[in-house]
Amino acid sequence: MYGDALMRREGRGPWWSNGCVACGEANPAWRCEDCFGGQMICSSCITERHFAEPLHFLQEWQDGYFQGRTLRDLGLRYQVGHFRGEDCPFVHLTPRANGFVVLHDNGIHVIDIDFCGCPGSPSEVEQLINIGWYPATSTDPSTAASLSLLRRFHCLNLQARVPAYDFYNTLVILRDGAGLNKPPNRLQQFMNMIREYRHCQMCKRAGRLHDPTGIAGTEPGELCIVCRACPHPGINLPEGWEDAPPEIAWIYRLLVSKDANFKMKGRDRSTRERDPTLGPGWAYMVANDLYLKHLSKYVAEDEISHCVSFAALWTANNKRAKGLRASGVGSVSCSRHELFRPLGTGDLQKGERYCNMDYLFFSSLIGVTLLSIVSSYDIACQWGRNFWERAKKMPSHMKLSESIEVLFKVPKFHLPPHIKKCHGPYSFNYTRGVGRTDGEGVERNWSWLNWAARFISVMGPGAREDTIDDLCGFSNWKKTVDMGNALLRKMVLAIPKAMIHSRAFYAFSEGLREGHESDLLVWEKAVRAWEVDSELENPYEYPEVEAESMADVMSRISSEDHARVARDGAAAVLVKPAAFLLAGLEIEEQQAAVLLAAKRKAMTTIQATELQRRRTLLLGKVSALRDIQETYMPGLRQWITQQHPLPPPANNAKPETIKIYLPSSIPAAARNSVCIAGLAGHEDSLRNAQASEALRDLRSGLRTRTFAHQFKRKHTAGQGMWTKSRTLLDGIEDRIRSAAERYRAARAGLMALRGAGVWEQQFRVLGKDDIRGMNERLMNDQEKEDARKARLLAGLAADDDEAAVDAYGEAVELTVLFNLETGEGNRLLSWIWYTTTGSGDVAADGSLHPDIRVEWTKARARADRWREELILVDEEMRRVLVFCRWKAQWWTERVALRPSASPELAEGLRAYALEQAARETAWAIQWHGKWSAVELEEDDDEFTNDPVEEEEDIF
Repeated sequence: MYGDALMRREGRGPWWSNGCVACGEANPAWRCEDCFGGQMICSSCITERHFAEPLHFLQEWQDGYFQGRTLRDLGLRYQVGHFRGEDCPFVHLTPRANGFVVLHDNGIHVIDIDFCGCPGSPSEVEQLINIGWYPATSTDPSTAASLSLLRRFHCLNLQARVPAYDFYNTLVILRDGAGLNKPPNRLQQFMNMIREYRHCQMCKRAGRLHDPTGIAGTEPGELCIVCRACPHPGINLPEGWEDAPPEIAWIYRLLVSKDANFKMKGRDRSTRERDPTLGPGWAYMVANDLYLKHLSKYVAEDEISHCVSFAALWTANNKRAKGLRASGVGSVSCSRHELFRPLGTGDLQKGERYCNMDYLFFSSLIGVTLLSIVSSYDIACQWGRNFWERAKKMPSHMKLSESIEVLFKVPKFHLPPHIKKCHGPYSFNYTRGVGRTDGEGVERNWSWLNWAARFISVMGPGAREDTIDDLCGFSNWKKTVDMGNALLRKMVLAIPKAMIHSRAFYAFSEGLREGHESDLLVWEKAVRAWEVDSELENPYEYPEVEAESMADVMSRISSEDHARVARDGAAAVLVKPAAFLLAGLEIEEQQAAVLLAAKRKAMTTIQATELQRRRTLLLGKVSALRDIQETYMPGLRQWITQQHPLPPPANNAKPETIKIYLPSSIPAAARNSVCIAGLAGHEDSLRNAQASEALRDLRSGLRTRTFAHQFKRKHTAGQGMWTKSRTLLDGIEDRIRSAAERYRAARAGLMALRGAGVWEQQFRVLGKDDIRGMNERLMNDQEKEDARKARLLAGLAADDDEAAVDAYGEAVELTVLFNLETGEGNRLLSWIWYTTTGSGDVAADGSLHPDIRVEWTKARARADRWREELILVDEEMRRVLVFCRWKAQWWTERVALRPSASPELAEGLRAYALEQAARETAWAIQWHGKWSAVELEEDDDEFTNDPVEEEEDIF
């Protein structure tokens, strides 16, 4: 159906027999491709209809098919500067033998036009722009592009990433797909018009056309779209902000990130004389002349040294550097909102040098009068050295006041490869007043710019800088438009996270308080002292464990395994009630261990023999327990016979399945008639101790597993060493599993004996997700997907069924060692670390294990950063609304800046300024409505209290 309908349009359609749709003349032969309906019309009517539509393409029915025609073929001349159909009595003719070329949305047109030559008439350029055509030159123009085309390309270039070359050739094939009637080549003119149009749009949107000094009076960086959520004194900061006390002054701090991008290369094409920059230093790219003048003092300077293991820093920098004017670009953006800073972007000539990065950093801060700045840089540990000495060598207009505090940090993703001593001092996670900033925003900006690297690299110097300015501006504009949603998302995430981590830290501290309050006070003082002086011992750093201790770990595990296997029953020993219960608990533990061993999927002969031997020993212990059980549970036999249905008979072949009746196995109503007095109370005490010891052993096993994995990854090489380490890790996993099962059994016994109660706050339900080391977490879905892709790339099955279960057939929840930086702020410590009773967590001098101290300090930092994030986002919302109101007023004041303008120009200036002011007001109203439900109240103590003061209250 669709195909037939399309084919019918290749003919004259159903109405041609009715004659011309305008005058009724028989057998009309013309139709317009761009007019609505595609109806047939005669030659005189189609000429009449298109006096005001010179950019339509026509078709004539000839030789049995439609053939392309133009209005020029009909002899039409378009009169510019007069109403439709009105000829100019003083027509101004400029010899254009080949016609006037116009680039429009539907293709490339060649038409004949007449300019108005009336006295006082506008120039040819103004006449063309008045009708919406942008001329390619200001002198005797013979080529123009419609403003709608330029705007369409501008949007497609920025949003859909369509290069100018491809777009222009699309216009060519729209009319000449067969290549038989190519239009005049206007590619270069199109490139020039695009550059000029972009530049004029930037000046217009920055209000330069409202200023009496015009475009020529533009100040450095004035064409930038600034971040309205960042602090701007005199615009969106309250009066007296500079006198704010230290506990809240951090909310007025500027956070910036900088980095180098070596994909944004620039080839040595053309010269600046032939291809100048239209707005040198007016937007994001620094003014080239001043920049090169500064760099000329450091011709022989080497690249910045580093302590990281990213090979890109010394290989990609100079890769294929021959024939390049620029090996890349450096840039500075705000860390929290990722907008490019004014005058913060510039070319790199040879790698990443201090002279380049210093100049861009200080240039991006021209005019900043804040008291504190946090600078993020992937090699900040080196760049921060001698910073103020280098600052003194900057040009006078770029020097930063030494009263400004500058903190140097490394982005979270880039920090782990640094040497260990960099981790604490340069970490965002442990820096007060930065919230959940990660410092990686400039890297995300590279992902936006890199798509354009291919065609930008072949541009001349001026076109390259103008294009980068335009791309940076569009990126900033998109983020400004999305500011309402972006800050809302941050606040919606921060509110529950702040609550969760604050409460988790409080619970952790409460669990440690009893018996260890002095430890907490020592840790708190150590953290605060380190925040003042990072040269002190890092409280967030796990203590180093020497490699020799690995042998100690193996020896201890081997000794415990030997003792467990060699241990025999106590049948011949006269037992007391407590000893009877201990024997019962021991049998339960051994039953669980044998049950686990029996689940092994593939047993060797030795393993099968060992399992049988353990069953034999276990059966003897069960029989011995039965012999003495009647002494302490005299009513047990009678109670069992009264059960409906009866319990299954004992299976001596599998003694691990035989029910061991202890007081907790008997319902509370029958317990007194079955057991001697006080027996249930004895079991309650033993179960409580069993749960505490099991948690202690579980924590000890998890600490050992973390260390063993770190040791294996660092020191194990070769098949033999790997096999030995695998055996060790299997043994550790068995200990962890055993401790978990003992805890669950102990908790089940306590539940039966006590019922629900406050004791459950200490001994919670232990799930699989809870069995995690301090530096471990479950693998997330993305990591599982990455592992699946890695298996495919390695030629293996995408899903490893064998890896999904362990040797005992149980599901495996994959864990990963938690990185020091990446994702640290989202980690929640398992509840098992909140209760630290038990000798395994306490050193000989009574202090807690160092790992507990590290986790406490990290939990403290997580709670602090999320509370800060809440306060920062709330402050940023306030700044944005204040900025919108200020900007609306700013645009309103533009209206009267050019009183001498003609009435038509004055009206246009006024209309544009009022439109911008209305948009700013609309943003403020819309965003305030979005944020009103999540804005913090001034008396919201849970979130707005200063973290330090709140911590003081805890202690």
